[in-house]
Amino acid sequence: MRKIVSSRKLGFALLAFTALTSPALAQDAATDESGDIPEILVTAQFREQNLQDTPLAITAINSEILEARGQTSVADVAAQAPNVTLAPQGQQNGSGLIAFIRGVGQTDFNFALEPGVGMYVDDVYIPTLTGSLLDLMDLDRVEVLRGPQGTLAGRNSIGGAIKLFSVRPKGDGSGSMQLTYGSYNRIDARGMADFSIVPDKLAARVSAVAKTRKGFVKRLDYGLTHPGSGVPSNTTNSDAVLGRLGGQNYVAGKLALKWTPSDTIEVNI
Repeated sequence: MRKIVSSRKLGFALLAFTALTSPALAQDAATDESGDIPEILVTAQFREQNLQDTPLAITAINSEILEARGQTSVADVAAQAPNVTLAPQGQQNGSGLIAFIRGVGQTDFNFALEPGVGMYVDDVYIPTLTGSLLDLMDLDRVEVLRGPQGTLAGRNSIGGAIKLFSVRPKGDGSGSMQLTYGSYNRIDARGMADFSIVPDKLAARVSAVAKTRKGFVKRLDYGLTHPGSGVPSNTTNSDAVLGRLGGQNYVAGKLALKWTPSDTIEVNI
């Protein structure tokens, strides 16, 4: 009789311990200005699911929240994703992103090495750090999957995966345009147009962004600014400014097509 009572107590103790130590499902959705969590549909498991019902450690940010917070670079996403560090790499190595999730990532921009955090644009993999500092241009949402995510995202997603999903064409004739001017002759322009080519059959969406800004760090010719140092000058004129660092200058565009030949078929390019 004593053994039965003790085994029951042991069973209850094990059950309580299991309940306390079972991993919680971690889904994060950035709240809007009213403090409510909007319903966000994600495709982390390759089917549409509500973010709160997806059994993954995932953070999803939709386009409305990105616009409300003025976030235009993928590096800004780390502000609302826990255990995620996203930072631009040094400019001497080109425009790139150094991503770490749960302490796993890659800092070497060598093309022979692939990052520990997978970067995907519409489920297309970007295999290098260089060129991965992407603009959040006309996106539907951003999904950050904390790793390891090798089963869903592939072998190079040990730390996790960052997925960007573009807005699909609607053919509703909508459009938008934004212009920004700031210090150091900063000029930002972004816009999009959504229109129908064949009504109810073929729709297109064109979006573009352009950014330019003068660098805020001057590179000076040491030999010209210190004539008695014995260091040779790198310029033949009297201007000691060789260039600037911290500047920005790029133009990007995107074209999306949606063909719906029937009610059960949809082709997106």
